[in-house]
Amino acid sequence: MKSCLIPYLAVGWTGYTPSACSHSQLHIPEKIAPWLWGWPDRFLNRMDRADTRVIVTGGDGSDFSSGFDTPEDIRRLPSDYSGGIWTNRIDRIAPLYR
Repeated sequence: MKSCLIPYLAVGWTGYTPSACSHSQLHIPEKIAPWLWGWPDRFLNRMDRADTRVIVTGGDGSDFSSGFDTPEDIRRLPSDYSGGIWTNRIDRIAPLYR
């Protein structure tokens, strides 16, 4: 994750996507995500073109198992967010996506 995101933070404003971001999966804490160039739409599109899945986790990264487990948690996401989310309580949030 670091080999992709550190270079991306430095040069992502140019539209460049580091090769370390290709064919991968990124678990990005919600507190870090807004710092990524083009968050959310351009970033997600760039990662899609790089064949990389983006999963947003809850919190600041200190606990990568933090999830979006309640409707209140889901409301913290950008209204047009179309990437993946980490949840520990699919039973609570699945009804929001029907």
